[in-house]
Amino acid sequence: MKRIHFILIFLTVIIQALQPLQSLATQFIFGPDKPVIDGRGNASAVKPGDTIYISASTRPYILLRSLHGTSTKPILVQNLGGIVILTNSNYGIKFDTCSWIRCIGTADPGSYGFVISVVNAGVAIQGLSTCIEISGIEISAASWTGIVAKTDPDCSFKSIRGNFTMRNISIHDNYLHNIADEGMYIGHSYFSGYTIHCNGKDTLVYPHLIRGLTIYNNRVENTGWDGIQVSCADSACFVNNNFIHLDSQSEASGQMSGFLLGGGSSCNCFSNFIKDGKGDGIDELGQGGNYIYNNLIVNPGKNFSGSGQKHGIYVGTQTPAAGRGYNIVFNTIVSPRTNGIDFRSASAVNSVASDNIIANVAGSYIKLAAGTTLAQQDNLQVASASDVKFINPSSDNYDLQPSSPAVNKGSAVTGFPLNTDIIGRFRPWPWKYDIGAFECHDSSLLFINENASMPKMEIIRCYFVSGVMKISLRLEERESLSADLYSMQGKHISTLCNSVSGPGPVEVEKFVGRLEDACYICIFRFAGRTVNRKIYAGMH
Repeated sequence: MKRIHFILIFLTVIIQALQPLQSLATQFIFGPDKPVIDGRGNASAVKPGDTIYISASTRPYILLRSLHGTSTKPILVQNLGGIVILTNSNYGIKFDTCSWIRCIGTADPGSYGFVISVVNAGVAIQGLSTCIEISGIEISAASWTGIVAKTDPDCSFKSIRGNFTMRNISIHDNYLHNIADEGMYIGHSYFSGYTIHCNGKDTLVYPHLIRGLTIYNNRVENTGWDGIQVSCADSACFVNNNFIHLDSQSEASGQMSGFLLGGGSSCNCFSNFIKDGKGDGIDELGQGGNYIYNNLIVNPGKNFSGSGQKHGIYVGTQTPAAGRGYNIVFNTIVSPRTNGIDFRSASAVNSVASDNIIANVAGSYIKLAAGTTLAQQDNLQVASASDVKFINPSSDNYDLQPSSPAVNKGSAVTGFPLNTDIIGRFRPWPWKYDIGAFECHDSSLLFINENASMPKMEIIRCYFVSGVMKISLRLEERESLSADLYSMQGKHISTLCNSVSGPGPVEVEKFVGRLEDACYICIFRFAGRTVNRKIYAGMH
């Protein structure tokens, strides 16, 4: 019996050891002779967590159909052995009835793993597909759009609102250029519904929503219509850190903007650079409750050959969701064709235009339509861009000189924690916000009020030893205090404390790790003021 018991234990150990091997992801390679990759056919063995490799080649298209990963084990689709060129077809890559797919093109820096050209649509996310990531793709010469993500309602009614919601779409680090219509067409344009003819009668249908949308780090150049259009994305929508150049070249009425935040959308749109388009910089036609901030908009509509108006940021006449408004803060708008901000939504409430730089306008700095309400504060409005004292606008450097009238003249926006500028530098620096998209980090600003004493707060000791910052101070009131450590070049090293309150003595010890032998700056924020302390740190 002992021998049998030992054998059973041995077999159990072996089986448990083999189980991880059985669950390892599998790799599948599809050559140019297999343009269709079907989870119900030639890819039926593909499981969640597996990788589908597309071998380097030139082919017309790739159709991914009925492939389903999971949130924790998405299916990876990736090029193998070089660049995959897709050309001369209706589309380059299409997703049909897919979910939890990561399509990632990998290549040498400056190039892309999938290169798509001479197509109707570069990438199409359709057929009730959801939870898709697109990255590392170059798309050019599309006769319609670069990337489209939506499933139009039809007589099956499977994709109408309430029956289907597209979720978790991520589009980043792609290059789209020379596109006939929209660079990206994300979500259906008719949020408020439209009529289709089914079973012998007209039926009003509502397109599906998108919940969970991120569009970032994309380069979109030379589009006939809008650079990026987003509609029906009503929650968790972020459009940021994109570069849009030469949008709206076809001058098609109603299709002219760098970004169009369309019907049903509520998207935070931030840290984008929009340059030399023929349309408005940003068109806001959504349902409000969002922030448009840290954007740099240069020459919007300046080259439009028609007679119409074009603006830096345009808010239309739409009615937003109940109790909502629009927040336009910390943007830099230079040389718009007409107005810096044109605001026309009479039913919006609690809307704000704050801390924006608006320079060299042909119309108004901020134009309000009759019956509208827009709170305005701390906007820098100047006749000439040279009055702002940008560092070098001729080289697209719209960062601020330390002597700029925008430096240290901004204010915190209530309910909105603005922590970084358009290029990711910490805000405020060193002690107050700067107006516009950029926060000047010139080292000369570090020493303003360096030795000042804060009201009702005394710094007793502040030093670094063995990887730890140690601070002793005394607070006389129940005020909130925070402290951060920076390099002398303005790089944020560590948050040392946040929301510490008195009264009485306060001791702070924060492990920050190894630091180079150098001088650092500790910035304290308390009772609406800021004070700096220079610290020498280093581990030998």
